[in-house]
Amino acid sequence: MIDLFAITDDPAPPLPTVAPLSAVASHGLALVCAPAAHVEVSPEVLWRHEEVVEALMEDRDLLPVRFGTRLDDETAAARALGERHEELATALDRVRGAVELSVRVFGERSGEADADPPDPVTGAEYLRAKAAAAAGERSVLRSVHEPLASRARESRRLAARDRHELLTAAYLVDRSAVEPFVEQVSRLQSANPRLRLLCTGPWPPYSFTGE
Repeated sequence: MIDLFAITDDPAPPLPTVAPLSAVASHGLALVCAPAAHVEVSPEVLWRHEEVVEALMEDRDLLPVRFGTRLDDETAAARALGERHEELATALDRVRGAVELSVRVFGERSGEADADPPDPVTGAEYLRAKAAAAAGERSVLRSVHEPLASRARESRRLAARDRHELLTAAYLVDRSAVEPFVEQVSRLQSANPRLRLLCTGPWPPYSFTGE
């Protein structure tokens, strides 16, 4: 068995030495893989996979492959590349020269609220709370998401991880535009002091590859 890490161009720069990697090439694409490690899934193992993908991202365009994707051997890898060549080549062109940045927007700064608001009891309270949440979301879309999306090739809203999150989004940003994008986040933070903006990345473009 082999573990899969990324799909990239062939030829490409030498593989990083962070793991015993090899590349299976077919028709201008390469699938980067390594012998499957039979270990228990843990945060450390997941981070190790991400570390390999990020090392690959430093000097090449890629379609990251999520942890746990395996094939029988390199013959199967070459066959998969051949069968999905057009689809994968199109996906790689979509993210070529770009990386992913993540932005999360919280409705209050840490320490501004000591306790969560009480859950609504009556139907009227529920509707008022729902309306207030919708209004807050629309405001954040106008004041934060739209300005950031205009600086990205593509953007995608993601599911919130916390009840205080008003926005969680991923942005596909040209590598050369990462610094201006981060500076725009800082300006938006200054212009919206009641919000807390958290920008992370650059990351491999997981949200824009379908892999």
